[in-house]
Amino acid sequence: MSNEQFDKQSKALREFFIFTYFKTKEYENNHNDLIQNIIKKAYNDATMMGAYNTFISKELYDESYLAYCNATKLIIEEIYNVKVNRSTQESFDKWYKKTCGKIIGCYDGVNSNKSIITNGNAQKWLNMALKYLWLLGALPIDIKEERLHAPIDSYILQKLWNLKAEGVTCSADTFYYKGNSWSKISDYDDYFDLQKVIRVMAKQGGKTVIELENEAWIEMAIKRKRSLAHKREMKGVKYET
Repeated sequence: MSNEQFDKQSKALREFFIFTYFKTKEYENNHNDLIQNIIKKAYNDATMMGAYNTFISKELYDESYLAYCNATKLIIEEIYNVKVNRSTQESFDKWYKKTCGKIIGCYDGVNSNKSIITNGNAQKWLNMALKYLWLLGALPIDIKEERLHAPIDSYILQKLWNLKAEGVTCSADTFYYKGNSWSKISDYDDYFDLQKVIRVMAKQGGKTVIELENEAWIEMAIKRKRSLAHKREMKGVKYET
């Protein structure tokens, strides 16, 4: 394959990925639409199966939607904030923690009894937005790949459980850290403790954290698919891929 053919296929793959995941075309021509759709996709990743939906009802919908709009605007502003210092891992981590707190703050008052956005939800939302930008090669110049965090979800907890990471447990095919599923992690320090474990693993493997997470997520997704296929076959149900 010539370089020209490779470039052509890479462009086609990129366009297909963008349209399939983010329902828009041509990153260069629709920057604002793409960013909005990236944040929306990341939001769905963070809430569709999370603790968030436990608290949402018809009565809370309007307030929740307004909070979502405010949080979306906030995330975009924070990612492209040229005034913030993210020049080191430490400064990036400080910015990251502060931004998660702001995301949660957007939902203050939506439910008077209990917060409907946890640190588990907030980290997944922000992390997935950054991961999608990384996959597109579109991270802001001051956000370096090697500083990104790993999005924490059940796949990553499963990988850590397989590796016997301290504090990670499994019950009835559900994975927990210190007794909480990923979406119910309320303590930011618990979330960051997981990042520290993953950083050690990544360094030992000669990878960045986001590279390690991406590979682990795919590995666990394949295992779950095979496990589901096996269970269906055992029940006499044909599994279609």
